[in-house]
Amino acid sequence: MSSFTRIAPCPALVSSRGRGGNRSFPIFSLSFAVFHNVRIPRENLLNKTGDVAPDGRYVTPFKDPNKRFGESLGALSGGRVSITRMAQVNLKLALTVAIRFSATRRQFGPPNTEEIPVLEYQLQQWRLIPYLAAAYALEHFSKSLFMNFAEFQLGAMMKEKSERQADMGREIHALGCSSKPLGSWTAQRGIQECREACGGHGYLAMNRLGDLRNDNDPNCTYEGDNNVLLQQTSNYLLGWLSAKHRDGVRIESPFHTVDFLDHFPQILETKFTATTAEQCMDPAVSLAAYRWLVCFLLDESRRRLEEQRSEGKDDFEARNGSQVYYCRSLALAYIELCCLQRFSAQVSAEDTPAGLRPVLGQLCALYGLWSLSSHMATLYQGGYLSGRKPNELVQMAVLALCSQLKDDAVALVDAFAPPDFILNSPIGNADGQGHKVLERPSWWKEFSSDKPAVGSLRPKL
Repeated sequence: MSSFTRIAPCPALVSSRGRGGNRSFPIFSLSFAVFHNVRIPRENLLNKTGDVAPDGRYVTPFKDPNKRFGESLGALSGGRVSITRMAQVNLKLALTVAIRFSATRRQFGPPNTEEIPVLEYQLQQWRLIPYLAAAYALEHFSKSLFMNFAEFQLGAMMKEKSERQADMGREIHALGCSSKPLGSWTAQRGIQECREACGGHGYLAMNRLGDLRNDNDPNCTYEGDNNVLLQQTSNYLLGWLSAKHRDGVRIESPFHTVDFLDHFPQILETKFTATTAEQCMDPAVSLAAYRWLVCFLLDESRRRLEEQRSEGKDDFEARNGSQVYYCRSLALAYIELCCLQRFSAQVSAEDTPAGLRPVLGQLCALYGLWSLSSHMATLYQGGYLSGRKPNELVQMAVLALCSQLKDDAVALVDAFAPPDFILNSPIGNADGQGHKVLERPSWWKEFSSDKPAVGSLRPKL
């Protein structure tokens, strides 16, 4: 609803109103218009995947309804792909502020020595540096996903009607429906951690962490609530498994994110084999664990659905009763694997400068192990891990990688940080002198100098 346009009189317009401003975007108003019995001319139909002939017949270039549906779904993905990148912008800004502040803020230290920067503390490293690794991984993944979406859109503009085009639409839809939850939730948790890691300074309005948190908040719900969107991704994966069991089809997709599922039975036979923390730092270890995890959760979700249906529940009830611990976890594990897989491939790519590969490899390994840590219970439940040693090794590797990356952390945020006037956060200034801005802001002279002489008021009282 724009203030620069005026709706022409329309008898069918039942009501039109705004519902007020938003928490993060007060300049925008949520509005709606309700129409009743409005006839839409046939020429104005949205008919990219199907049309209505003058004689009333429905016509479509797609013989398979699933292919037609896939082509339609791809059009919905643009906003979700963009939101994934928007969330990463907020996360990177928050990390820039928190890590720069942590590198300059000194507090306590060993007896009879100078105070040390809080970034030297293991707990501060563990709180912030995994999110730095996530920011790099998601930055690359969101860019590569955008290129996938651009390829799909190019085919759509060229009016390509091939099966591959429809398959691309379905895969983009599955990726978009899970990348937005992963990106926005990671940013949500990361920004909050950055805010808390800066103590009271993080709560100070001028340091912007509160604004960044509010700005990211709607990313979790617009263009689809995250928890609802994840159901689309799990449906996509379950559809592949069903086709494999029913028709024996080869599991293969245009962007190859599900190709490993073609070896579903063999992957479920694998076990965790690393015996040292150093071995765990190889991204291949996390990738193997994630492939097993996705296969296991896919099989468990299928079993859960079959159990629900065997109890007489219809498809709606069966799916509704299979989300928590099953389909939702499946979708998240799948998108985390996709993100890790693409980041790992980029680290080892020929066009990646050799001098950057060591630190990027550490970021990749940390992101994989840190993300995998949230699935430990499932890995033990399915028998991929056994005994206490694997969990200890993963924890040791995460802490070791955080320690190794702490000296590069400031340089890593400097690589993506905007200029100070855009960051607009005193404690996040690139020169590390934010405390001076807090103690004496640029406008202090207006209150302490160049004032007119004012006589005493005492004689006038």
